[in-house]
Amino acid sequence: MKRFALIFLFTFLLSPKIYSQRCGGGILTFNIYTLNGEDIKEFDYEIFPVSKELLQKNLYEKVVNEQNMNNSDYPLFKSVETSGRIIGKVFVDQIIDNNNPKLNAKLQELLDTSAITQKGTITSTLLFSTRENQSFPIVLKISNGDREVYILGNYFGNCDREASLVWGDKVLKLE
Repeated sequence: MKRFALIFLFTFLLSPKIYSQRCGGGILTFNIYTLNGEDIKEFDYEIFPVSKELLQKNLYEKVVNEQNMNNSDYPLFKSVETSGRIIGKVFVDQIIDNNNPKLNAKLQELLDTSAITQKGTITSTLLFSTRENQSFPIVLKISNGDREVYILGNYFGNCDREASLVWGDKVLKLE
């Protein structure tokens, strides 16, 4: 019995700190709302894999000052992890990597888990299956023919949450 107690104590003292999970995973519900009775029947969407290295070099290092680079509460980083952030096409072209087989395979695995395709049409809602500790940034392109918006987000990571795009003639807003 003493031997068991000593082994348990020894194991406990040498074990690294362990943190419990909050949820394990969930669903990110991405909704599109129109304003003022605007009647848009459907939206096209496309999902692009983002290279973390290119994201760091070609977006974060250009728009975030050095002292905030490791601050997870910095608004840009926080929005990417929650509802996403609308970004310009110039940045999109510099951070997506369609030619990386590992990124493409990982994206396909996540799409399969979510039962969605990389490209398609929706009326208002897209559902992403999430894993709490997953960090896989994507660019979600939403268009309706004459207008496109690019959203950078970690939509396959974290817990249950909702992101909403408000789509109007003169307004585009992500919440």
